[in-house]
Amino acid sequence: MPGSRRRQIRSKLIVTFIALVTMLVVASAYVWYRVATGHVRREMENRLLAVAEAGGLVFDPELTTVLVGDLGPRTRAIAQGQLRQIKDRLGVREAYIFDRQHRILASTDSLDMDVGVVAPQLDNYGAEIDRAFAGEAVLTVPFTDRSGVVYQTAFAPLIGYRDAEGTERDVVAVFGVDLSLAFLEVFNDFRQLTVLLSLIAILLAVIVGVVFARSLSQPIGALVQSAERMERGEMAEPVAVETQDEIGYLGDALENMRKGIVRRDRHLRTMLAGVAHEIRNPLGGIEIFAGLLRDDLPTDDHRRSHLEKIIREVQHLKTIINEFLIYARPRHPIIEPFSLSELLDDVSFLLTAEAEARDVVVSVDLVDDEISVHADVEQIKRAVLNLVKNAIQASSEGGTVEVRGHQVEDKVRVTVKDYGSGIAPEQVQRVFDPFFTTKGSGAGLGLSIVRSIIEENDGDIWVESVPHERTIFFISLPASGTGGGRFRAVEKPAALGR
Repeated sequence: MPGSRRRQIRSKLIVTFIALVTMLVVASAYVWYRVATGHVRREMENRLLAVAEAGGLVFDPELTTVLVGDLGPRTRAIAQGQLRQIKDRLGVREAYIFDRQHRILASTDSLDMDVGVVAPQLDNYGAEIDRAFAGEAVLTVPFTDRSGVVYQTAFAPLIGYRDAEGTERDVVAVFGVDLSLAFLEVFNDFRQLTVLLSLIAILLAVIVGVVFARSLSQPIGALVQSAERMERGEMAEPVAVETQDEIGYLGDALENMRKGIVRRDRHLRTMLAGVAHEIRNPLGGIEIFAGLLRDDLPTDDHRRSHLEKIIREVQHLKTIINEFLIYARPRHPIIEPFSLSELLDDVSFLLTAEAEARDVVVSVDLVDDEISVHADVEQIKRAVLNLVKNAIQASSEGGTVEVRGHQVEDKVRVTVKDYGSGIAPEQVQRVFDPFFTTKGSGAGLGLSIVRSIIEENDGDIWVESVPHERTIFFISLPASGTGGGRFRAVEKPAALGR
């Protein structure tokens, strides 16, 4: 779960950074493209209007008046000659003149319009033509011809005489020019280039985002790992965060806290060891003298039962004192391969008497007898012995304790299962805490010591329990990977009370 949270933090940083950069890049590219193309379009529209107005000035009022009133060959030839000059000089596609009835008065040769005939295509530009006859140079919307080329048209008014005397001038015809917008195809290349540059920018943003997120998530991950080690009680390794920012300050604070915990834990263990030694010596004396008094009394003396109770309580206190000593003075593990089968046989052998006394069957099952573990055999035996003993005590009369062992890849898993009263859900997370116990006796250090042993041997331990049904303790330890017959021998202890 913590690793998943770290990945979520890193993913959120990456997604947020990339999203911001992507929006900025896309917005910038869009604005850049719109501004650039808009500027070019405005320049081309201004040029087209200027061309139309300049062409309109070429025709003097007399020629325009004659052209409108007389479509003879000579007048038409003069007008069309001037149109061709305009076309060649100004670089337009077509140039033409028409009257209020949309009748073509003159045009360049390539235009598909017959002189003297109404051009129906001009009906599409009624509003623009009306404005042109009102004396305004106007542009039409772009259009595409049959070959797929985009054009735009500009109309400019042509001034002529309305009366025969030539005294009153008015707009009597319209000069039109078509300009190719083939240059707009360059916008496609420009758009593709903009998209390509945007994608490159986004890719760079992804790379920078990953690096940026990693630069933040790695120190955070190191802090989380240090905190997790401290939670497990592993205080030996210092908190190492080399950044000089706020995360580095947090790492320094966490390191100072670790040192403080180590100092306090050292003082506590020293105090526990001292107190345990001071208490154990008088307890030994009490046990000896109580035993001597018991032996001096007749067997039928009722006082013997009181002395035996004292002796049992003293032995119970000595067990608690021994737990304190083990907790206060943990031994560094001696790591080497050993046989799991032999270890479980020893544990079963040691607890035979206690199991028989409670009428509990201890069932040991191994998938493979050659399973080997890479850990401290004495420490692991103590831990497993503690778990199986707790399972026997938790089992009801006639119950069964199942001990299973199998290897999963590079880990060896041992499970200890009993069918006793189970552990309440609110207590499951606390069973490994020091001084926490669900029993009426004991110091509550047994499972805490077991967890310390397992973790010191690079293993994991956890518990699952269903109240009034079952409890299962899981141990995961490193597998040695060596074959049978090469393990350190496990000393066969003598049976207790046999």
